[in-house]
Amino acid sequence: MTLLTICQNAADEIGLTPPASVIGNSEGEVMKLRRYANKVGTKIMKAYAWQALRRERVFTAIAGEEQTGILPADWDRIIPDTFWDRNLSYLVTGPVSPVEWQGLKALNSEISERKFALRGGSVLVYPAPAGGETFAFEYVSKYWAANNGAPQAALTQDSDTAIVDEELITRGVIYEYLMNDGQPAGAALVEYQRYFDTLVENDRQSSGVLRAGDMFRSTRRFGGTPPVRALNSL
Repeated sequence: MTLLTICQNAADEIGLTPPASVIGNSEGEVMKLRRYANKVGTKIMKAYAWQALRRERVFTAIAGEEQTGILPADWDRIIPDTFWDRNLSYLVTGPVSPVEWQGLKALNSEISERKFALRGGSVLVYPAPAGGETFAFEYVSKYWAANNGAPQAALTQDSDTAIVDEELITRGVIYEYLMNDGQPAGAALVEYQRYFDTLVENDRQSSGVLRAGDMFRSTRRFGGTPPVRALNSL
């Protein structure tokens, strides 16, 4: 599917005339469909750490707590319990809250394993690395769409495709249209949510076979299953 076919399929189910084009089309209902397609795509990206959007970031630390230029351009959020000091095989816990971070700094706390925080587009690590250490973490990319295979953050051309499931976007567009138009949308939401739940269940990797906390010295703080947010709560 493409942006055009997503909007055409949604229009067909809603009872609108499927548009021949989306981009450059000034017809009000078509513009709504385009807006909803991008709104829904972003919601889906935010709702769950899809394997298609997971990325790995490996970097060599510089001396000092502030590690600048670490967060990639497509970074949306870190995946919990994936930040590791690969030299010492220790989990770097976090991101800690501003309150905890400032407490660590004010008290000059001595801790047995590193913590990290995110601030101003930089990664902060405490205790500060000496420099040269290898760190790695996984994150969710905000680039859920693509233009000729090049990932991007939105559908901007009729021929653009989605990296996340396009049928899910279509069902989301139907729900958004009906809800915002004041039409009964309950059944559309149920269908949208059920399909989302099915995709999440299929996308998840088993967390019960092997647990990182059973393999390494660090205490496990995360159950191994990425959190899922209800679609109508985003």
